[in-house]
Formats: sequence, structure tokens, C-alpha cells
Amino acid sequence: MNIRKVSYAMALVAMFAFAGTASAQSEAVPRLTMNAMAESAMRLDISNGGTAASSGTASDFVLEIGDINALGLGTAETGVTKSTTPGAAAAGYSIYTAPIVLTPVFSGFSTAAIALSVGGGTNDATAVEGSSNATATLAAARVVVASSLSDVGNTRHVGFKIDKTEANGARQAMLLFTITVGT
Repeated sequence: MNIRKVSYAMALVAMFAFAGTASAQSEAVPRLTMNAMAESAMRLDISNGGTAASSGTASDFVLEIGDINALGLGTAETGVTKSTTPGAAAAGYSIYTAPIVLTPVFSGFSTAAIALSVGGGTNDATAVEGSSNATATLAAARVVVASSLSDVGNTRHVGFKIDKTEANGARQAMLLFTITVGT
């Protein structure tokens, strides 16, 4: 019986020893530290503002104006507006425009301005741009939207001015729109 008492006593001593060890342990709390650098970003989206045929992405956009001529008798695409001014030679012309929407998208800035420059097309000299067909003038380097908030579309009208001295053939102009942001 002494052996049994000793076994029980040893079992009790072991339980108290393990209990003391368990209570002395601390709880492990894993930690995750995250770091990032917030950066400002911007882009300028170009989309079709009407029903004229268009294709491409926001950064590479093609707009089909259709068949045009100085007398305003051409078969323009749906959504293209034309205005004709009668006159002899270069004084007689038609302007064909289609609406596009320029949408600056940015973060980390307060406002944006959109500037226009022209270049890269074979008929850049006949390209027009304005806030409507009636105000479209020959495209030249200038600010076309003085101030815009992010994600706000700005409608502009682009196209061609064709006078009576223009030769037949395909027309292509390249308008380059640049976004400048303010802090």
C-alpha cells in the first residue's frame, strides 16, 4: 500500500508542477505590420458623346465622321452635325463635328485642366474642335477645359472643316489631349 500512496503522491506532485508551468506561460499574439505609399494618379478617358461610329480604348480612340464635302451634301455618320457656309473657293465650306466626352480621372489632386495639341495626322490643318459645332474652330494648341473635377465628363466637338478647294480623298487628323492636375 505504501507504493500506491507514493504513486498517488507522485501524481499529485506532477499535476501541481505542470499546473505551475502552465500558469507561468504567456499567450502568444501574432502581429502584422503593413506599410504602403499612397501615390497620386491620373488618366484622361475619351468616349463617344453621340452616336457617331467610334472604336478603341480610352487612350487610343478613333472617330468616324463619314463622307464629307464643302457643300454639306455628304453622308455623315449618325450623330455628326454639319454646318455650311456658302461662298466662292475657300470662302465656301462645311464643318462636320461629332461630340466626344473627355473625362479626367485622378486621385491626390484637387482639379484638372485639359489642353489640346494637334499633330501626327495627314490633315491636321483641317481639324476643328470646340464646345459645339457652331463654336468649332481650326484646332490649335490651347486649353479646352480650364477646370474639371475627377470623374466629370466634359463634352467637346471635333471634326473637319472642308472648303471648296479641298481635293478628294481620305482625311485623317490627330488631336492630342493632355491632362494637367492642380494640387
